Amino acid sequence: MPIINQPFQGQLGDILITELGSNYETLTIFSAFAKNSGVLRLKESFEKFNNCGGTINAFIGIDLEGTSYEALLNLFYLCSELYVIHSENFSTTYHSKIYLLENSNQAWCAIGSNNLTGGGLWTNFESCSIQTYNLQDEINELKPIYSIIDKYKNPSYLCSSKISSINDIDTLLNANYISKEVTQKINNISKQLSHKARQKQNPLFGTEKISIPTVISVQKPNKTFTKPKEPNIDYIIKPTPAFTNEQFWFEMRKSTGGSRNILDLSKLGQIESGSVVGTPYEYPDPKRMYGGIKFFDIDPEDTSRKKDITINYLGKDYYPSTIVFAPNNGSWRIQLTGAPNDNSDELSKYGNRGDFVYKILIFEKINTNYYVLSLLEENELDKIKSLSRVWARNGSGSSSKAYGML
Repeated sequence: MPIINQPFQGQLGDILITELGSNYETLTIFSAFAKNSGVLRLKESFEKFNNCGGTINAFIGIDLEGTSYEALLNLFYLCSELYVIHSENFSTTYHSKIYLLENSNQAWCAIGSNNLTGGGLWTNFESCSIQTYNLQDEINELKPIYSIIDKYKNPSYLCSSKISSINDIDTLLNANYISKEVTQKINNISKQLSHKARQKQNPLFGTEKISIPTVISVQKPNKTFTKPKEPNIDYIIKPTPAFTNEQFWFEMRKSTGGSRNILDLSKLGQIESGSVVGTPYEYPDPKRMYGGIKFFDIDPEDTSRKKDITINYLGKDYYPSTIVFAPNNGSWRIQLTGAPNDNSDELSKYGNRGDFVYKILIFEKINTNYYVLSLLEENELDKIKSLSRVWARNGSGSSSKAYGML
């Protein structure tokens, strides 16, 4: 029974990705928390598993703002069955973390402290035990898990609710059982700043530098997959290079173009608050910083460059959204377009109906070609400025659009 003390003896996210490529047919997940940071890093492996005939079922908690609206949306499209677990008794929290893979002959099970988040699967100090079972002889050992699955699936059990449509997730959001990731991010930054202000100036502990992988690739629509051969398992996983998700926000205002889905990106900006020293956005003039185009990993002066990216919005991947330089007005821009995998509305439809105008657009970089888009109301602008590591304006005037880094 291997014991994994993450990150020193492996990272459960990497181990799970390896196991998903083996000959298993079902994956059952119990997790107190779910965030896009975990779900999207497993998304490609989940999709391959599904396309090879696999089935994914998940039982996710919604306590303590540990699960986000966007994570449930993505899980809804990835899972055959998705349930949320919650007790109205404030002294009771759903706190399970189990990952169970099965086929007709064998099961693989990880039980420990790892939530379905980037931290839980990669960067946090976590511990779990991993066991494989020969189902011909050892199926009784898994009966407690089968029993709790039956309980959570029972419609008469009032602490469990099956997610049958996006409307069910919207109901949870509107009733404040869950919140959007950008709201959680802002609340967490506020708490961290408050906590830091109360701490002593001299730290009493060191810092552990822990890695988290980017999404290696994003599948475009209508890809087919071939299931790989079962690999040899090595539970000691070498860390990938250190990585932290970047989040930039942009003030949209009226939007450029009649389609109302074009966001202007600057080459340079005038810093209003904060600092970019030591970041890729540092500019020789300390009062200025590189603009939003740099966030998308494009040289601001390479005006011949054109880049297509995938945007995950409301649980769906849209491709391509195109970043180009517009010579007529001398500025970079991103066209929020692209089709999802399920032949539903393209991303540009949201612009046409006015969803993006007079909003704050927040992009989280999962990798250089894959970004998560969230929206904030324009009246949150002062708050997001106050919580940003740095914010700047596209021009020197006080009326220029603002953008910043969380």
